[in-house]
Amino acid sequence: MIDMKEERPYITCLMMTSVDGKILGEKWGNSEKMEILRGKFEQIHEEIGTKAWIVGRTTMEKDFTDFETPIINEEHSPIDRNDYVGKHDGSGRFAIALDGKAKLGWLESTMHGDHVITILTEQVSDGYLAHLQDIGLSYIFAGKDEIDLTVALNKLHSLFGIEKLMLEGGARINGSFLQAGLIDELHQLLLPIADGGTETSSIFEIDPKDKTNGATLMKLKNVKQIEDDVLWLTYTF
Repeated sequence: MIDMKEERPYITCLMMTSVDGKILGEKWGNSEKMEILRGKFEQIHEEIGTKAWIVGRTTMEKDFTDFETPIINEEHSPIDRNDYVGKHDGSGRFAIALDGKAKLGWLESTMHGDHVITILTEQVSDGYLAHLQDIGLSYIFAGKDEIDLTVALNKLHSLFGIEKLMLEGGARINGSFLQAGLIDELHQLLLPIADGGTETSSIFEIDPKDKTNGATLMKLKNVKQIEDDVLWLTYTF
């Protein structure tokens, strides 16, 4: 693991899975029991208590922004590629999106009361940045064409004072953090269900052309059975 704990947040990955390691809960049906099981994620998220959380673009638009179309402000002056810190309440509650190509549409600077930070590359348009400034949504640059996770995490720490960060998917983003050695702890909520779908994502997915290491070893820190036959597994890296 990259030893950068003094310069980046401590990264905890929280994921909810079936017994066969699948993570896309919307494919599991809408029975009353399934809704109870899906609710375990927020329950444990609150119990862990990490205020800042980060997801990839696909997860953010599917679960939070409802595929909102990006807004481009056509009337703007040229904008330098400097990080922009919008006004926030200082509570340390942040919703963070990895969106290198600026595909997310934003209407306001908060998400469920958490101040939004979007992580971009320098290729995004001035009009997109102008709209983010108009609504007071924070953004940081973490690469020219591709996001450098280490740069992004260092900036989250230095600009926003984020000491702990919850990583919540999707599979490719989790895989990128895993590949870079940037996860300190994994919390897996193992639900008493079997998915069986061959098209469903697992916790970590790394493109074969990007995968440079073998399997990542972890140490089992704790096993706890919680309500409704759910196992809460905690690993350290």
